[in-house]
Amino acid sequence: AVFERDGWRCTVPGCTSYRNLHAHHIQFRSAGGAEAPENLTTLCAAHHLRHVHVGRVRIRGRAPHALEFELPLARYHSGDRVASMAT
Repeated sequence: AVFERDGWRCTVPGCTSYRNLHAHHIQFRSAGGAEAPENLTTLCAAHHLRHVHVGRVRIRGRAPHALEFELPLARYHSGDRVASMAT
């Protein structure tokens, strides 16, 4: 249900990956995070394992519309559009 709600895409701003998806607990289960839909968001494996769980990306709030993503050089909120840097 979480993948469907999130459009079968990673929810990290700027990422459009639809492969190797994981359901991520916003408040980690080890910290008492619930299995409730508002505590789950869809992440691709790369963002989940190489960024969130090593502390490079932080996610706070309630899914799907009140999430805050803290990336290395910026902070984004659910629904924010990230411009392409392509030239």
